[in-house]
Amino acid sequence: PTDMPSLWNLGKYKAEAGMRMNFAGDSHDAYSVLIDSALGLLGAPPKNNRAFLDQIDWLLAYFTEQRAPAYPFGIDTALAARGREVFVAECASCHESARTGTIVPVEEVGTSRDRIDTWNERAAREANAVVEEMGIRRKGLVEEPLRGYVAAFLDGIWIRAPYLHNGSVPTLRDLLEPVALRPATFRRGYNVYDPLRVGFVTEGPEAERVGSLHDTRDKGGSNRGHEYGTALPAADKSALVEYLKTL
Repeated sequence: PTDMPSLWNLGKYKAEAGMRMNFAGDSHDAYSVLIDSALGLLGAPPKNNRAFLDQIDWLLAYFTEQRAPAYPFGIDTALAARGREVFVAECASCHESARTGTIVPVEEVGTSRDRIDTWNERAAREANAVVEEMGIRRKGLVEEPLRGYVAAFLDGIWIRAPYLHNGSVPTLRDLLEPVALRPATFRRGYNVYDPLRVGFVTEGPEAERVGSLHDTRDKGGSNRGHEYGTALPAADKSALVEYLKTL
């Protein structure tokens, strides 16, 4: 499985700076992603390319300017200020640097490679050819082997649970735990927010009734990897999470 990336503030992704789109970096730019997503929903060529691309232009302008929603609950500003220091030391080298928006090799981040193994350069070439035959021009899908996952911008990270490219870690608190201590199974899809663990409620009768089961032992569902910050003292973890609420 793969999770849904955020759609806001797409203007931050700069293709000319080597940034890629989608979790696995399989698309060159936001314009291509919007075109391919819309074509996938249509399931057929547009009846009118100009009208179709006008709508794409509108969507791109909207999502380029749209900002992440602000955290709606209280924030301890002093604790968040301490958390900023932890973030700079532990997270900024990937998530607030020249690496942000670019691909981090899967061997480095340590997460499941199942997502990148489901796609290849031949499939990208064939898909690009189909779109080109429709008379639609875009940079399109990346015609090279996928090798890792994009180091994401973290704006609105508080509401983007569950975490990792496959949605295998339910909360930010869980993401700061070693893999052995992360939940092996949980319910996702229940939209009641948990401000303590910073994610959505994943347990209880309503979560079980409404949500679907994510089992990290299933193929593609592993929660391994991205163990950055897992060795921090509890106080530093709390400060870091408080800061992440402000993004």
